Amino acid sequence: MALTKADREILKLMQQDATITLNELAERVGLSPSSAQRRLQKLREDRVILRDVSIVDPKKVGTAVSMLVEVELERDRPELMPPFLRWLADTPEVQEAWGTSGRGDFTLVILVQSVEHFDVLADRMMEMNPNIRKFTTSVVLKTLKRTLAVHVE
Repeated sequence: MALTKADREILKLMQQDATITLNELAERVGLSPSSAQRRLQKLREDRVILRDVSIVDPKKVGTAVSMLVEVELERDRPELMPPFLRWLADTPEVQEAWGTSGRGDFTLVILVQSVEHFDVLADRMMEMNPNIRKFTTSVVLKTLKRTLAVHVE
């Protein structure tokens, strides 16, 4: 799908605040409300917009400790991956997970209530995934920027 200038503006505005009214969205993009609604629906149908979510302040819900975890696997055999991928999918504390190049095979963003909670989680990760050779953890001391917005210029 080729994105128009209006589509890109809709994406920028929706990433800033998905609760914007259709009339306000249309006005700010310079379209009629029905045209803005059709474009927004098409962006959703084409899976350009994957979903609309609320961004929650982790500190206000008791998950104030962020960890960056680099995981190194013992072997790179495809048949050993399903338990690890299942563990990632089933573990709500894992906020993001990437397959990476470099020292580790995966980098995880984990949000927990405390370091003690992370210790329990790490023990469970190692127990359920014998293919993990080692992992290193960095505790996030200060969040300087957090966004899920994608640059659409």
